[in-house]
Amino acid sequence: MNKYLKISFLFLFVVSQLSAAEPDKHLDFLKKGIKFDLSGEGNSYTKFSFATQFWGRQTWLNQPDESLTGAYNSEFDFALRRTRFSIINNLNDKLILYTQLGYNNIHKCSDKPQLYLHDVWAMFQLVPKSMYLGFGLNGWNGISRLSNTSYQKTLTLDNPGFNIPAVNHSDLETRQLGIFLNGNAGAFSYRAALSKPFDYDKVPEKPEKIKAYEISSDKLSCKAYVAWHLWEKEYFNTPYVSMTYLGKKKLLNVGLGFDYYPESVLSYTAEETTQIDNRMLLGGDVFCELPFTQNQSITFYSVLYHYDFGNNYLRSSGTMNIWENGGNSEYKVGTGFISYSTLGYLFKEEFLHLPGRLQLFYAYAFKDFEGLPVALNNQDMGVNYYMAGQKLKFSLQYSSRPVLNTAETDIERHRGTLIFQTQIVI
Repeated sequence: MNKYLKISFLFLFVVSQLSAAEPDKHLDFLKKGIKFDLSGEGNSYTKFSFATQFWGRQTWLNQPDESLTGAYNSEFDFALRRTRFSIINNLNDKLILYTQLGYNNIHKCSDKPQLYLHDVWAMFQLVPKSMYLGFGLNGWNGISRLSNTSYQKTLTLDNPGFNIPAVNHSDLETRQLGIFLNGNAGAFSYRAALSKPFDYDKVPEKPEKIKAYEISSDKLSCKAYVAWHLWEKEYFNTPYVSMTYLGKKKLLNVGLGFDYYPESVLSYTAEETTQIDNRMLLGGDVFCELPFTQNQSITFYSVLYHYDFGNNYLRSSGTMNIWENGGNSEYKVGTGFISYSTLGYLFKEEFLHLPGRLQLFYAYAFKDFEGLPVALNNQDMGVNYYMAGQKLKFSLQYSSRPVLNTAETDIERHRGTLIFQTQIVI
């Protein structure tokens, strides 16, 4: 049977079995989490969290891959996309300590996984609900809302990659060491950080003419993001924002952000001379969550990025790419413009007599890079099924990516990936 049908039937089987059962009240502990009251009044606490995302994935490869049994065009695999442990200590909102550790991307080609720190930071309240000052290894990023998204609270199954353009280059899984400021001022929320990026130098032995490469700089980077909340306000005690509130908030936000890293780009000219340039990443976005009758809601997000990594900069990657000949790799980041929009629709409660909530989503990306003669486009579509909000969620997503011809002058075809994900958060 076609793997596409197998994964689709698996998702439908899970939903049908859950719909046949009574809503399990024992799932309430997922929503409450593991929380210890330190003050007896609930305003000081320690909260522990565990989260994991399990994938069953069918990937149609860019080009045939070879094995001992012959060539193959697609493969089905399993993976742990993310597994994390976190602790947040909130001492009456005056001092917040946050630690997160875990690992990503455990698949058939992985070595023995090693736990490592994702976040270790503290922040102090300077003005109640208005200003916090913090320091440490942190993910208080600029550019856009999507660049600060929580992996647990996405609308689509995974982030598109280009929203975190420095990932594992000048940052560590989108985190950097530095100081940050965040809070609210009237109808605005803001976050800003001054960081020392991680070293990254990958200039090839034979660099191309009229092309730029990332290099390490002894300068500090600065980044910020400001959002105007036209309807309800949002407050954040961690950097990670939600891309859907499942109709619990009425939001309309307009945001602007940047990430500036001076003297971090080495550009080669046509005369084979070099010059040092600055990296500037800009973003502007709109986020809307609109609840309406019978607990339904529409979620919309749209962002426009302008990235300047220097002349004709391009970077390709593929999520958990375990194959030769390109595998699932594609151009995700480059100097140029990227527009990206998502739309989600949450059905009413008890739709089709289901004990959980059903949500459809669609995403479209358009990438116009200076280093390519053709623009690229991606599409994602799928469904989320929430048994206990984002704490217990089953998702099915199909993603289409462009594959260029050998000369990289045009799109030869699109290839797809189908993923079934189970997310559990305690």
